[in-house]
Amino acid sequence: MDTYTLPLAAVKAAQARIAPYIRRTPLSPPPLPAGDLPGALKHDGLRFKFEQMQVAGSFKSRGVFNSLLLLPPDVRGVITASGGNHGLALAYAARRLGVPCIVYLPDNAMPDRTTRIAAFGAQVIREGAVFDEANRAAMARADAEGLAYIHPFNAPQMVEGNGSLAVELLEDMPDIDAVIVAIGGGGLIGAVAGVLKQHKPAIRVFGVEPTGAPSMKASLDAGRVVALPGVHTIADTLAPRAVGDITLALAQQYVDEIVLVSDLDMIAGMRWLWTHYNQLVEPAGAAALASVLTGKIDMTPFRHPAIIVCGGNAGAEGVFASYEEKV
Repeated sequence: MDTYTLPLAAVKAAQARIAPYIRRTPLSPPPLPAGDLPGALKHDGLRFKFEQMQVAGSFKSRGVFNSLLLLPPDVRGVITASGGNHGLALAYAARRLGVPCIVYLPDNAMPDRTTRIAAFGAQVIREGAVFDEANRAAMARADAEGLAYIHPFNAPQMVEGNGSLAVELLEDMPDIDAVIVAIGGGGLIGAVAGVLKQHKPAIRVFGVEPTGAPSMKASLDAGRVVALPGVHTIADTLAPRAVGDITLALAQQYVDEIVLVSDLDMIAGMRWLWTHYNQLVEPAGAAALASVLTGKIDMTPFRHPAIIVCGGNAGAEGVFASYEEKV
């Protein structure tokens, strides 16, 4: 696909379609007065969009519900591959809609993903070292068994559903002038950037990737989709070896800048959100914040910037174990 321009009418239709099934997530101001915040966060106009508060723990429910609600009623079942969050969203949506579901997970997906996805009634299969290998297996099975394959990011229905997040931002924060978004396959930043820039071209859109999985930056630099030789990051949901042609096309049109953060940067962001908001998020969910805490992105030129906290599916077993030891 040479280009793909996100149709705003399709996004609005998706927003109406999925409204009964998703949460309108909160847009929160900083937890402290600007004068009490770290230097990088001293900003009265800053807002956090808490997408980890979706039932399945991430923004992925938006695109997934839109995709499933557009399937024919006689669909035999749905199948996908995922680093974790898309699989969770698909398993949850499939259960809500009464559709059989299979999720392929790579070996680098966190172990708790299997338990969480299975709890929604989906069949979970471990396949391959990374997402791209699991994805090949899922696509092959979809073809062999006549199942509906639901791509985690590189599909118009996914992007259009994800675009509902940007519509909420515009409705709740009409003066927004900058947004920071983590990038895995690019389905979120492509949707957010496409909607925001078509409404307000002056908005600055920043993307954030792990230093060990800069798949979008590599593709933008090359001017085409390229596959990384390998990925090395704790942010399993930000770790495809390659983005898609649709998501790359959207990034080429609408994303202003991409910065990279380390795994330690993301852990620091996780700690900050837990300390100041009592929000437990996964590394991917803290990536956008990490870019600001480290000074990779400077928010001072903007009056109304937003940080998207994209996912919260972090294993809390150690936290509970520490309490259980005391009783």
